[in-house]
Amino acid sequence: MKHIVTSGCSFSEKGDRTWPSHLSNTPGITVYTLGLSSAGNNWIAKTAIHQVHKLLSQGVSPDDISVIIMWSGIDRKDLFISKAETNNFEKLIQLGEPAVVNPVSFIDPLNDDIYASGHTDGYLVGSMSAYFDNVNIRKMKQGLIMPFFSNESLAIESYENFLRVQWLCESKKIKLLNMTFMDIMHYPDPSLNILTKDHYRNIAPLNDMIDFKNWLFWKETGGMYEYTCDNNLPVEQDNVHPTKLAYEHFVNNFLMQALIERKIL
Repeated sequence: MKHIVTSGCSFSEKGDRTWPSHLSNTPGITVYTLGLSSAGNNWIAKTAIHQVHKLLSQGVSPDDISVIIMWSGIDRKDLFISKAETNNFEKLIQLGEPAVVNPVSFIDPLNDDIYASGHTDGYLVGSMSAYFDNVNIRKMKQGLIMPFFSNESLAIESYENFLRVQWLCESKKIKLLNMTFMDIMHYPDPSLNILTKDHYRNIAPLNDMIDFKNWLFWKETGGMYEYTCDNNLPVEQDNVHPTKLAYEHFVNNFLMQALIERKIL
């Protein structure tokens, strides 16, 4: 039995439409879907590392583990809160309309359900500008992140997360494939067509350490979103998220071939 650890944002979340669900139809593999709507790259790295550690601790051979990640927006920052140490914790976990469970946690002593309610600690996911039904979360995000975290600092954090997963997989000899939900290599302004590594001097040395042989882009630096647009595939009503049909096309005509060529499947 092969174990495939996946993580990402809403492009990679649980359900029957996203790419991990189509992978799960492959005989002989177990897929762990840790993607979460609006999750940032901090959450993505931590969940993948946590799941790999669990499998290794259970005696699963590194030869039988692969990690497939679809990285998310660099402007997202996941904040950890806890009932024991966070002021106004109760206000931050109030449900909005529609109901949103906060905080989310990949460490649950009851059932390991990252979506379960009742966590006494966990993460508030999303970007500074993302809509939050709970106004307290929105104020906290914008009050803490926008004044103190520059675009460059958020980019540094994301590139460090890319490397954290890479180094774990290298150290354990675990196969790794990185993808992106859309082009995140041109941050913070894609319209300038300047790569992040060329825009920020502190990104250049981090970028040099990344093994891009483990990355799968659409065309030069594109991701799932660009693949969907270029192939005229249908999207949801928000004009951003691919439909189930688009994900199926992506897996069958692009991702699966790469997984076979790279001997991940």
